[in-house]
Amino acid sequence: MFWLSVLCAVLFITVLVLAIKMALMHRALDEICREVEMKLNTDTNTLISVSSRDRHIRRHAAQLNVQLRRLRKERLQLQNGGAELKDAMTSISNDLRTPLTAILGYLDLLETQDKPAAVARYLSHIQNRAEAMQLLTEELFQY
Repeated sequence: MFWLSVLCAVLFITVLVLAIKMALMHRALDEICREVEMKLNTDTNTLISVSSRDRHIRRHAAQLNVQLRRLRKERLQLQNGGAELKDAMTSISNDLRTPLTAILGYLDLLETQDKPAAVARYLSHIQNRAEAMQLLTEELFQY
């Protein structure tokens, strides 16, 4: 009978210790979830920290920090890629607009010259196509 009481006491203490450990792990996991949500919603360089001393919880938090660093690096690359794309579009825009402007300017000068009817008709077609191209170019770069 004595051994049965001791066994019950040992089992009770074991269950109590395990229940406390589970409660602490739940609290640590909730803490990690809150921190992950906060880190994803804000652009911060801080990493996840946990108050738990449990090595498994700490290992998982460290793995999440690795993923946060990778996500931050990819986000930075994406932002830099956007800036590079914008610079490239500006350069292309200038490369297209400059010759178009020159073509239209020369066509305007040719309008003032005496020319045969066939040449005037061809120049009119060139003028219309160049103006259409200019409009399309402007629309493209507005996007």
